[in-house]
Amino acid sequence: MQLADIKITPILETLQLLKITDEEYFSSKYKDYISNSRLGLLNPKQDGSPEKFFKGFVNNSYVSCFELGSAVHELYLQSDYFTLAPDMSRPSAKLGAMADYLYPKFLKYKKVSKQDIIEASSAINYYKDKMTDTLINNVITKSKPYWEQRKKYKEDTCKTTIYLDSKTIDTVSNCVLALQSNKQIDKLVHPEAFLTEPISENEWAILLDVKAECPNGKSIVLHLKSKLDNFTIDDNIITVNDVKTIGKVLSEASNNIIRFHYNREIAMYAYLLKLYVENFKNIKNPEIKGNFLWVSTIPHYYTKVTSLTKEDFIEGFHEFKTLLRYTAYLMVYKNYNF
Repeated sequence: MQLADIKITPILETLQLLKITDEEYFSSKYKDYISNSRLGLLNPKQDGSPEKFFKGFVNNSYVSCFELGSAVHELYLQSDYFTLAPDMSRPSAKLGAMADYLYPKFLKYKKVSKQDIIEASSAINYYKDKMTDTLINNVITKSKPYWEQRKKYKEDTCKTTIYLDSKTIDTVSNCVLALQSNKQIDKLVHPEAFLTEPISENEWAILLDVKAECPNGKSIVLHLKSKLDNFTIDDNIITVNDVKTIGKVLSEASNNIIRFHYNREIAMYAYLLKLYVENFKNIKNPEIKGNFLWVSTIPHYYTKVTSLTKEDFIEGFHEFKTLLRYTAYLMVYKNYNF
């Protein structure tokens, strides 16, 4: 049997475009849904395996580049919902994540216990199972000034406040400013009106079930999910824009596209968005475009746009569909399950 023999059909009545928080999107509610990131756990070209894929993302420990990238996304694409707090002496890296994890305890009890810190070390993976009295005292000493300043700070009740260390505040602020200052990026995210006002939306999730039918007569339903940074609809043109932070010079962006299989990501997003506009916006056979909006997190915080070609979309979609078929094969013929 060839993987191409497995037929994949979208179940259109399950198609949903939703405005949900990252917390809900990544919650247990959607733990059996397949995202582009999860497909990377299956792809052998990304060191994936069936075991990794069906186990899913179980290590939720702190990763500094994710914290920085998330803050850039939130402040650039969702400034109505997020705000950046001033420098409050928050510790950096994992110690800062420890301080955030422990802050509710300090706020409620005005102190944190040894057991609280040991629990946090496991959650953040900060000296997990290696905490000593010296390390525990260091957590308290380095975190207490931050806790005390944060307690006095008056948050904007209409927005979610992002707390970062001094260096990351500077980096994030410069990255957001650089994205806002790039006229090409601004026109892509906020297209100008010509005949009708274009639609531009940020951070929407798309959910879809697909039916996989195998040659042996068995079929299964796979649940898909994606969170789009930005998409625009302008007449019969749909565009997916994906913001990418890179901790290198921008000449390395093309290597990142290959390394992380970003073409598959955009192709999956475009496929789901195409289905949505065809079925809910009555736009038949729309033209599809996709762009990576890059910002370097190193000075001078340069930005640029990489637009996908037709060949990029074809390559990405082929890989996306192949990995879905591989998932179905493993579940039907090898008895794997989520």
